[in-house]
Amino acid sequence: MKLINPVMAILFLTMIALSTAMDMSIISYDDSHHTVSAGSRSEAEVSRLYEEWLGKHGKVQSSLTEKDRRFEIFKDNLRFIDDHNAKNLSYRLGLTNYSPKFADLTNDEYRSMYVGSRLKRTITRTSLRYEARVGDTLPESVDWRKEGAVAEVKDQGSCGSCWAFSAIEAVEGVNKIMMGDLISLYEQELVDCDTPYNEGCSGGLMDYAFKFIINNGGVDTEEDYPYKVVDGRCDQTRKNAKVVTIDSYEDVPANIKESLKKAFSHQPISVAIEAGGRVFQLYDSGIFDGICGTNLDHGVLPVGYRTENGKNYWIVKN
Repeated sequence: MKLINPVMAILFLTMIALSTAMDMSIISYDDSHHTVSAGSRSEAEVSRLYEEWLGKHGKVQSSLTEKDRRFEIFKDNLRFIDDHNAKNLSYRLGLTNYSPKFADLTNDEYRSMYVGSRLKRTITRTSLRYEARVGDTLPESVDWRKEGAVAEVKDQGSCGSCWAFSAIEAVEGVNKIMMGDLISLYEQELVDCDTPYNEGCSGGLMDYAFKFIINNGGVDTEEDYPYKVVDGRCDQTRKNAKVVTIDSYEDVPANIKESLKKAFSHQPISVAIEAGGRVFQLYDSGIFDGICGTNLDHGVLPVGYRTENGKNYWIVKN
């Protein structure tokens, strides 16, 4: 669990509950399908859904054999979605809001292509700055989007660079808080240049990314060095363009919810979660209260927390 600085933005490595309030809007998969159960769809209906899904997301298969194989995977994922949604839990699975690219992938393929925080952590310093103490008064809710400290959602593509996105987004947030400007910074610099410890599209850790930014004296903007979705050669000219910098980072006390909230009330934080599960792959909407797990493999950015109908949850930019 870590934080970085102009006066500190936090990198926190733990598990959190995922939440959002998106509407269901999948093709032919709306409120009328809330009670569909596995096996109740006809082959013709599933085939039609698949063709509509392919068209909507511009996917073209390389051969009829590959298309047939992907259809079988899609059908199995749709069956899994229907089974889950028939339980009427607090969160729903689906085909569009968060999983348009994932519906014809096996879970193994999804994890190998999109989950990237795979390196072992080093032992790092823990900050007592945000240690929970008796008498602490914490905000009932926080939403850094309302403060203009969260940039628009970006797409890492089929590159395991989530660690770079999580680190950069935390730096963007703290720079907005400290300097007043929300500047979109560039993840590709970390993917290309932060190679002594991190591994680009093959995975990495946010703490190493913060160390790179500090040692490099800053990081460039996304406009100057756009994201390419692949590992590339480090552009030394752009690497030396230091638009935003940080002074330091540190850990937040582990496994203490109030310490996390205390730190987060000061700034957006960088977090690692376990995101390789099938429910995360096909997540669509609602408050995720399933099993979080401890195999941390994906970097994200919490942007808020609140309570709804007596349930506490975090809002996460993924």
